[in-house]
Amino acid sequence: MTKTAAIYDRWLSTLGGGEQVAFAYAETLRDLGFKTTMLTHSVVDSNKAEKKMGVKLNDIEIKVLPLMSSQKLSEYTENYDVFINTSYLDYFPNRSKCGILSIFFPSQIFLTPYEYVKRAIVLPSFSHFFIYPSHFEGFRFDEYKKRTIYKWMSKKSSIIFNKNVKKFSITLFCRTMAISLIDTINFTLEDKPVVPVRRRLYDKSNKVTYFFQLENNAHKRFTIHLPDSTYAVDVALVKLTISSFRFVLYNLFKQYFPKWEMRLHGGPGVTKLSDLNSYQKILTISNFSQKWIRRYWGLSSLVLYPPVNVENFLSSFKKKNWITHVGRFFVTGHNKKQLDLIKAFRKLIDEKKARNWELHFVGSVADGEKHQQYFDQCKFYAQNYPIFFHTDVPFKELKIILSQSKIYWHATGLNEDEKKSPILFEHFGITTVEAMASGCVPVVINAGGQKEIVTKESGFLWNSILELIDYTHILIKNEKLLQSMQEKATSRAKYFDKSEFRLRFQELIKIYFKEN
Repeated sequence: MTKTAAIYDRWLSTLGGGEQVAFAYAETLRDLGFKTTMLTHSVVDSNKAEKKMGVKLNDIEIKVLPLMSSQKLSEYTENYDVFINTSYLDYFPNRSKCGILSIFFPSQIFLTPYEYVKRAIVLPSFSHFFIYPSHFEGFRFDEYKKRTIYKWMSKKSSIIFNKNVKKFSITLFCRTMAISLIDTINFTLEDKPVVPVRRRLYDKSNKVTYFFQLENNAHKRFTIHLPDSTYAVDVALVKLTISSFRFVLYNLFKQYFPKWEMRLHGGPGVTKLSDLNSYQKILTISNFSQKWIRRYWGLSSLVLYPPVNVENFLSSFKKKNWITHVGRFFVTGHNKKQLDLIKAFRKLIDEKKARNWELHFVGSVADGEKHQQYFDQCKFYAQNYPIFFHTDVPFKELKIILSQSKIYWHATGLNEDEKKSPILFEHFGITTVEAMASGCVPVVINAGGQKEIVTKESGFLWNSILELIDYTHILIKNEKLLQSMQEKATSRAKYFDKSEFRLRFQELIKIYFKEN
């Protein structure tokens, strides 16, 4: 009888770094002969996933579950011989024969009275009271400009509400305003046609607002369908209004308590130690995370370094005098410290230690005014220096930039206290591996998972900005050393290749079923 396996990831549709791990689990289990299913709550574009993540999803089912309680999710695990929970901060109990909890970084489960009240009472109460969009699906990307978030749409873009919403409106921005476009935009609720009660055009701003009155739409997909038209290429959702004071209060809550608001969409409730012990294995992505699992939970775990598609990255024969950093611009969580890197590069230039060298930043800007202000501050400090920003670039362009670069910088965790806030450090560092595979010498902070990636032969680990500057200067003035370390970096990156991940994970699964 064919064995069954499932991988659960609430955030699968985001196609981020964590999802790369989820897909690798699925591919490996499928190739071992398991009937494999991926479980999530939002529609995933399989073609997009295959292209972006470099995976093959044949014979892998992606099953979209309705939003449900942790208890219901726990019951769902009984259906599978192997169940892997790789969803960030979702620690519900396992009931399968072989349960694996895949952890990027653990949250604390032994809570202060304040944190317990927040997670067990306050947030669930707010989630029950507020009315808000719980999911956005099918949107290509978000862009923040002039205090407005532009959610650029694909041909089918959906909104899911957490409660029944009787009256609401959506405002769309059309880069090219045409009546033929506006007349052919259609709407459905769970594939049933929906007609707006009215619409309002704003010719001067290229916007149109549609007004709706619906019944029984809680947890159902309200989908916007764009026509096959050249005018429909650049259409964005710029405003969503729900006629309810509970939505107004939600927006105020989101504005003043953004971290709490994020927890309404998923995250840790109150986790019992018995919930964690219900899994037969705990896997984690680095020795750094393993250490904090032991400290926070008192449990042992196995390190399985995340898969990196090393073969996708190549070193150019015509390298340029470029230092590159990859990471989003944002001010919360494990901030990437781009501003500190800009100041370090300015010092290199001012001291004439990096003549004819450039610093390149690759990464999008997170939604929100504070994040945009941080990005603007970075651009301000970069003025009159050879510093360049590549925002929202396609994966192909990222690979070209890395392939042409000679040095890679990384500073996440700079000036942070690991004992107080270990979550602010890089838990592993996939972009560092990708840069090394592209022939860049890593000059990265000696903290978090970075020091597990970089060896003394393949790069430099620094403990201060002055060390970052000194190590970089050593490489700049010694071309022979630079080339030697580039070769060693490329070789070291292969240790973290996707093929290595699969071999290690296959061995783990085979050993478990042999012993049981």
